[in-house]
Amino acid sequence: MRARKSAIRHPSGVTLQTPLLVPSFSSKGFQFNKDGDSEITIALGITSEVLYESMLISAYDLFHGHIQKPTDLKGLPNVVFLDSGGYETSDEHELSSVFRHLVPVKEWDESKLKILLDSWPPHVPAVFVNFDHGSVRKPLKVQIASAWKLLKKYPDQLHDIILKPETKNQAYIQLPSVLSLAGELGKFHIIGFTEKELGSSILARMEMIARIRYALDEANVSAPIHVFGSLDPISSCLYFLAGAEIFDGLTWLRYSYLNGMTVYVQNFGAVELDDVNERDKTVRDAGLVHNLVQLRKLQNEMNAFLLEQDFNVFTHHSALLKKAYDSLSAKMGGRK
Repeated sequence: MRARKSAIRHPSGVTLQTPLLVPSFSSKGFQFNKDGDSEITIALGITSEVLYESMLISAYDLFHGHIQKPTDLKGLPNVVFLDSGGYETSDEHELSSVFRHLVPVKEWDESKLKILLDSWPPHVPAVFVNFDHGSVRKPLKVQIASAWKLLKKYPDQLHDIILKPETKNQAYIQLPSVLSLAGELGKFHIIGFTEKELGSSILARMEMIARIRYALDEANVSAPIHVFGSLDPISSCLYFLAGAEIFDGLTWLRYSYLNGMTVYVQNFGAVELDDVNERDKTVRDAGLVHNLVQLRKLQNEMNAFLLEQDFNVFTHHSALLKKAYDSLSAKMGGRK
């Protein structure tokens, strides 16, 4: 099996166990109300006390005041992933995105990211992601060198490199480039890719993950693969089976998780709360906490799969997952 379990020890002493499902927060695609509060600020206020393990926030949002400082929250998870702002400064959206509220992109560069990294509270364990701007494309070797030049300055935090297509004409990560540089990626604690840039179909993305994982293993690089933008009850499991171990995304904010599927929040209220008369705000608030519970359950099922190697440990979609895994195995020439 490509799915595996690993652990990363943070310099603070916190152990980051994988597989790990990371709830994300971003201003992109979400609105501000008449009082100037963003939907993300409201969501953080509702869920901060139940975000026990991890969360992802954007350095861009922190710098421009779109999101609360971690130290201002009621509670803090064990580790905070600090994304570098590439998502907020690009024209791209996650696969789960439906509404695209156009917000002018504010100034953002590596010097502004450094200001945040330099001022990060030392008592808050974090995973720093290298600088990534939506309009910038560089050769993979240059991306790795630039990321290491920045992140090595912060030895008290974990380092997560996000690899991007090398030219503006490339929609996807180029596998030969990654394979040729697999050994150089070993200096980072985590190796990341955005879901959309891994391939044009679910199976193509699974195959890309699997081939990268094999190459990393052969280069004695144990760093887990992080798929940005893939926090979904089905896709997270599929990429996990292919060899990825960390998943984040905004799906849990946009939809509700119900019976292993993503559904409209209003439908969650009608079915799970069994009350079509409930106010939308009450349904939304209940749905956010419910989604976090569902993510923990799914993470437990992933861990159970690693122990038992049995697709039936998944409460939902076990047959689908087995079929997809068999398809991947065939694409990989029967390799397990």
